[in-house]
Amino acid sequence: MIIDRYLIREVVQPLLVICTALMVIFITFSLSRFLVDADAGLLQAAEVAKLTALKSLISLDVLLPLSLFLAVMTGLGRLYTDSEIYAMRAGGISEARLLRPLMRLSLVVAIVVALLSTWVRPWAYAQSYKIKAAAEASAETGRIRESRFYTFSENERTVFIEHIAANGSDLEGIFIRTRKDDDLQVITASKGVFSSFARPMFHSLKLIDAQVFKKVQDGTDFSARFGSFTLWLPVQTPQTPGYKAKSAPTGALKRSTEPQDQAEFQWRMSTPLSALLLALAAIPLSRSRPRQGRYAKMLLAIGIYAVYFNLLDVSRSWVEQGSSDSIWWVPGLLGLVVAGLYFPVIRRKNSKDKVGKDHAED
Repeated sequence: MIIDRYLIREVVQPLLVICTALMVIFITFSLSRFLVDADAGLLQAAEVAKLTALKSLISLDVLLPLSLFLAVMTGLGRLYTDSEIYAMRAGGISEARLLRPLMRLSLVVAIVVALLSTWVRPWAYAQSYKIKAAAEASAETGRIRESRFYTFSENERTVFIEHIAANGSDLEGIFIRTRKDDDLQVITASKGVFSSFARPMFHSLKLIDAQVFKKVQDGTDFSARFGSFTLWLPVQTPQTPGYKAKSAPTGALKRSTEPQDQAEFQWRMSTPLSALLLALAAIPLSRSRPRQGRYAKMLLAIGIYAVYFNLLDVSRSWVEQGSSDSIWWVPGLLGLVVAGLYFPVIRRKNSKDKVGKDHAED
């Protein structure tokens, strides 16, 4: 029907605009965080791009419900402001009839959100964990930049290199401090030569004009000067991330009894329901009087969304900590709010039906 297509278009257009704007904001925020690690030499440009893209995919199960919520508010708000809704009613099209195409659109968005939450989200988290593990494994030798302090091996080793040649092998001004318990070792060298995979499982660092100072808790302190000597650095291999609830398959989470798994599972199941409830809430919230302004209730709508998702996040934390068994009371609370928003409309409709029935009897 023409009216159905018109209503859907009025909502889909702001939906695409709002979702794109939110994605740009989120990507900018995520990129700024990853660029800090890139500037420190912990991430390469390609890894920053991949992690940002994966983070954006993860965020869609939250951004899409918000985009739909605001899009319904914006689209219907314009129809109320321009009195088009009232013209439709005068033409015999009831408000319940107008809800059908919007509910079909909301159901499609909810299905997309469900797929993102149950399949794309764990896959994206698994990929990001692998990228970070590979970055950590190669950071100790391949990503050190000059004139920066780096700490490795669980804060046991601190490295500083004053200058690194363009070839990445010739070094100047080397400082290496290693601490284990109360033992301390400091190595300085005016020059050095780094060779990747000098042996199958080792890199080599040849230090020239080096000084070594070693202080031990039980024993004699040691200091020496060497014309040159070589340090053999073991090649770091990426550590498997291990089991993490955020990257676990949805079916495994459902069967698990662990609080963290149940919290993640319930969160994934709640996002499509949240999309539907927020869309339902947006329809009565978008109502306005002629010339009132399409954004008259936007502040109230944003407040409802913020309170809802904050409560949802808090309830998930309670389930993770074992303080609660369920987060479903939050969607239930939103459902009561939605019912309260629709109650005046239902009551008016029943009153009109009763009046019409009384007139017919007379």
